[in-house]
Amino acid sequence: MTQLLSDQAVQQALNLLNSNTQLPWQLQNNSLQAHWEFRDFQQAFIFMSLCADSAERMNHHPDWTNIYNRVHVKLYTHDAGGLTALDFELATAMQTIADKLLYSSSARDGTAVWEVEANYLVQQWMAAFNQEQLQTISDCYAQDALLWGTHAVQWIHGRDGVTQYFKQVFDSGRQVRVSLSGMQSWQALDCRIAHGSYSFAALSDEGPQVQAARFSFVWHLTQGAWRLQSHHSSVMPLQA
Repeated sequence: MTQLLSDQAVQQALNLLNSNTQLPWQLQNNSLQAHWEFRDFQQAFIFMSLCADSAERMNHHPDWTNIYNRVHVKLYTHDAGGLTALDFELATAMQTIADKLLYSSSARDGTAVWEVEANYLVQQWMAAFNQEQLQTISDCYAQDALLWGTHAVQWIHGRDGVTQYFKQVFDSGRQVRVSLSGMQSWQALDCRIAHGSYSFAALSDEGPQVQAARFSFVWHLTQGAWRLQSHHSSVMPLQA
């Protein structure tokens, strides 16, 4: 069972959580609560679907309600009977998502909410890759996902195969890191698509090497969470 936080630890964690947010979380009835008003129902739904990914990875789920553009969240650890570190970890993830949707420059300049969402999904994947978080990057993919890696010679089928692919990359000792060069995104009813280019920097016997590549990501909405259904990555051709 996850350990309950002391009153002092709860207050310290709450102060840290609220240190960089415009809409503070509050302690109410032995729980952590927050309320957001988004631009419209679509933006509220996108917020909830992105939060569902984080909740699933943590195996820790919020009590929440949604009325049109308003979302109210209540967090506490049921089996512990109060607040634990898991509640503040999930609250931090949810606040990060809300801030990107509500206050990021792309949100302010009128960029479509699904474009903000696609950018967030790409950044989420890149963060898991750069931090070599095998479980997190594996969870980005659907169970029946297709991956054609940058240097793979054939399609990789299924999440287990994807996990093994990234395990080899992370275990290589080359400290491969990815950075985004450019991206365009599209939407369909239950899909998000992003095409673009990124570059990989890695260590080798000859020193650091950088490899430009192009990518396409296709996410499918599955049980309220976005999962990569298809991911293709290939080395960028040299210009003639």
